Amino acid sequence: MFEKLLRFFVENSRLNYFLFILIFLTGAVLYTKTPKEIFPSFELDMVSVNGHYAGASIDMLNKMAVKEIEQELKNIDGIDKMATIISAGKFNIILELEKRVDKYNTAEKVKNAIALIKQYLPGDMDEPVVNVLEVKRDLMRVAVSSQKASHAALIEAANRLKDRVSALKNISEVTIYGDSDKYYDIHLDTQKIRAYGLDESAVVATLTGLSYIFPVGMIEESDAKHFYLSTYNGPKDAQKMLQSQLTIAGRTLYLKDIATVSKRYEDSATIYSIDTQHAVDVSIKQSDKGNALKLAEEIKKIVSALNQNNEQIHYTIHNDRSEKIKDRLNIVISNILLGLILISLLVALLINKRMSLVITLGIPTSFVMGVIYLYLAGYTINMISLVGVLIALGIIVDDAIVVSENIQQHIEEGMEPKEAAIQGAKEMFKPVTIASLTTLFAFIPALMMSGNMGEVIKLIPIAVSVLVLASLIESFLFLPIHAAHLLNKEQKTTSWEGANRIYSRLIHKLMYYRKSFLTLFLILVPLLIIVGIKSSKFQMFPKFDASTIRITLKANANSTTEETIHYLKAIEKDLYAHKDEFYIDHVGSVAGWRRDSAGNSETYPYVGNIDIELQKLKAQNFVDRFITPTLSFYYDSEGRTREEKSSVISEKLRAFLKEQDYKERFGLSDLAIVERKVGPIKSDLKIGLVSDDSQKIMTYAQKIEQKLSSLKGIVSVNDAMHYGVDEIKLKVNSYGESLGLNEKKLGALLSNFYLEKRIGFAFDSDDLLELKVRSSQKDSLDALKRFQIRLGDGSSVSLEDVADFHIIRSFEKVIKDNGLTNFYIYANVNSKVLTATEAINAIDPILKKAQKEGIKIIFKGEEEKKKELKHDMMLASGMALLLIMLSLLYLFNSFRETFMMMSVIPFAFLGVLIGHFVMGLNLSMPSIIGMLGLSGVVINDGIIMLMNLKKAKDLEGIYYYASKRFRPIILTSVTTLIGLSSLVFFPTGQAAIFQPMAIALAFGLAWGTVLNLLYLPALYTILNQKRLGL
Repeated sequence: MFEKLLRFFVENSRLNYFLFILIFLTGAVLYTKTPKEIFPSFELDMVSVNGHYAGASIDMLNKMAVKEIEQELKNIDGIDKMATIISAGKFNIILELEKRVDKYNTAEKVKNAIALIKQYLPGDMDEPVVNVLEVKRDLMRVAVSSQKASHAALIEAANRLKDRVSALKNISEVTIYGDSDKYYDIHLDTQKIRAYGLDESAVVATLTGLSYIFPVGMIEESDAKHFYLSTYNGPKDAQKMLQSQLTIAGRTLYLKDIATVSKRYEDSATIYSIDTQHAVDVSIKQSDKGNALKLAEEIKKIVSALNQNNEQIHYTIHNDRSEKIKDRLNIVISNILLGLILISLLVALLINKRMSLVITLGIPTSFVMGVIYLYLAGYTINMISLVGVLIALGIIVDDAIVVSENIQQHIEEGMEPKEAAIQGAKEMFKPVTIASLTTLFAFIPALMMSGNMGEVIKLIPIAVSVLVLASLIESFLFLPIHAAHLLNKEQKTTSWEGANRIYSRLIHKLMYYRKSFLTLFLILVPLLIIVGIKSSKFQMFPKFDASTIRITLKANANSTTEETIHYLKAIEKDLYAHKDEFYIDHVGSVAGWRRDSAGNSETYPYVGNIDIELQKLKAQNFVDRFITPTLSFYYDSEGRTREEKSSVISEKLRAFLKEQDYKERFGLSDLAIVERKVGPIKSDLKIGLVSDDSQKIMTYAQKIEQKLSSLKGIVSVNDAMHYGVDEIKLKVNSYGESLGLNEKKLGALLSNFYLEKRIGFAFDSDDLLELKVRSSQKDSLDALKRFQIRLGDGSSVSLEDVADFHIIRSFEKVIKDNGLTNFYIYANVNSKVLTATEAINAIDPILKKAQKEGIKIIFKGEEEKKKELKHDMMLASGMALLLIMLSLLYLFNSFRETFMMMSVIPFAFLGVLIGHFVMGLNLSMPSIIGMLGLSGVVINDGIIMLMNLKKAKDLEGIYYYASKRFRPIILTSVTTLIGLSSLVFFPTGQAAIFQPMAIALAFGLAWGTVLNLLYLPALYTILNQKRLGL
């Protein structure tokens, strides 16, 4: 059946070439249509519950709302983990779902659960909001700044940009940071109110009637017009509102007599600055279907037009992800093209030019088939998929080399080219197909990896598998017709006599001492592997050169947002003055929000970030300097001035911050450098302490932090046990009770003045604005103590006379896992000096002592992910080995020969360890995935070798058939190594993340080639001595 199909496509050459061209054109068109990204997008199986209760302390919020909600959520099936963060006035619950659970259905169940317990929640609390979490792709940010324009003008300019960008197709979200809503601020003068003899509560109640915005009704006269009825909706500006006449407790007066009114923007939750200028920041996100490169070009045109039309206001594009996408794609695509060129030249040199052309044609053919699949499957072209292509580059050429080399041998033996193409391809179909399947079986189980990182990494095995299958199709569909038309008897192959002679001598020697060789081999290699594993260090991911560095800051808990931005601007100004030294392109500060060194998001007035956008990195090696600019699609040489990597600059910045003594000058509790990390691990160490005894936890936390800080290689240590704003609890004393006061009356009265309550709405000339009321003495503790409470008989009494003031210290936030309060310690390490595992081993005695005293220890961060990785990799490895074993049993129909082939796999891991040692890298997650892939790749050559050794009837036959397969084994191994070489030796930017994977494959395969050429023939000879007559 296969021979008939093969013969059909060889004999119908025009149809064959038409299909070939059609596939090429289709792939080329679909490449331009496929979205380009840095990393692939994926769905989060998570649901969030967010709640707000203005003015509520953490303790109050936890008792009154969070515990009730958590208890109800525990009854919902399909929830794997529940993480809660409670801060003053708000809480956030993240529900991580089990695999294959419908997140939208679960979100509905969560909404129903909250609806059931709503009756038990405070009546004046905002209803919790349930959302399905989605990953949104950042596209770019645009800072709107000016040296002269007001903040209001900046917001208006930002809104103009927002309107124009939002109109673009595939823009999913445009958010303005530093923006705020306008409202009418009614500032009550409590002293004047008392002078008029009025009750504050009565004043607030009267103010609610200033505006009525709702429809009144409709008049429908039978023989006349119809009319809608509504009120005037209140005064249209602050001055007219001040003229409003009020009647309170029988007295008539104007609002201006007891209050001031201003139309103002709310205090921004965040304040932004860029390059020392006050600014508003516009964050632009795209949808999954959007093409980042095209969208970026359209937005740049909009920004350019706005800059031309505004002299005072300047729009600055920063954190432009499209530029990063171009850089990452340039690196990987140029490496792929370099590998393609080198492989073509190598095959031409080692075999002949015609065969080189036949083999080379197969590589782009496989690529375009892969592009067609990625487009139809809805994937993007990104750095992960292209790294998969780069890894597969040398692997996919193996099929073409083996098939074409066999066809050439038949031609040299005198067979007609077309018949040689059919027979040569037919003979290689079974071993090549099985070899391809073993590669697939090695990579596909990596899809079993769980979590967000599994979602990202899975594109590598998908890309490799698709290209291996495409290569298999190309080798038996298109390659035979190319070989039939291009290969001939006259075009001799390059002589390998010298190399074959050396190999023949070596194999003769080994066979003479085969028992000694094998005994020594079976002792030394396992011993070296054990020693290598014990001396190796492990980290989840290697570091890479980042384009941004973040400085994270936390001031005193009583600092305002304005004070925080003052500290940030002072640091920003000093950094900007040294921008050449630190290779700074842009530096932006935001007060009111930060992401700390542990990766936690915090929103408080006293926190902030400084984001440093670095200049583009200069060429670091030969490939960067000459290859990437020549072979890239999007290369831009402009702005490549940075001479140092981000890790070096980070160390310089740490020294600079310490030298400037900002922490002491501004009274900061935290000031740290945060470098970008890969994947879900934001903190190398994350250790949770659980106990009802908070004092005991604080004691042990201090001991752990002190020990970690003393270790060489620790970059930062932090914890989640910071105290926040103190809480004043008011308790009505006996005198107050005797006057008829209680907590309800007290709370209702004070909340009118201290919660900045919304009392209604009013229209101005353009918008609907809120009416908010507050006391002019709201932010004075002394004024609170002297606050006059009017009694039923008309007399007044001071608050401090009728209530006791209890000041309670409280944490700024409480973290809960599955309902249990957890206190976390975070630390980051310099993996070249110290790994996370070594750091945990150093504090192990303290942890064990804490456990004996009843404290539960929870490991997260890298330690948690290591356990997950171990579990996933054991399953994946078991599955891979089982599938490879089944395919070998089918091919050889022999347990003995299957065992021989399988024994190559563990021995090949010595090459992986040697490679990491030579390159000076720790083992990592990409290394493990590389080892998994190696298990399939390394036996491909062994299959071809063993298929030939089986033909031998004596020892001379072993020499002959081993030598016959020497050239194709060397060729396939060398081409694979050439394909991987640029990623092994010249990784740049984020491609460095996958360098360990390439090292595992390259060095493992290099050592595996030695095994296939020397160890396998020796093992086969010893296990088949009787059949060989020995």
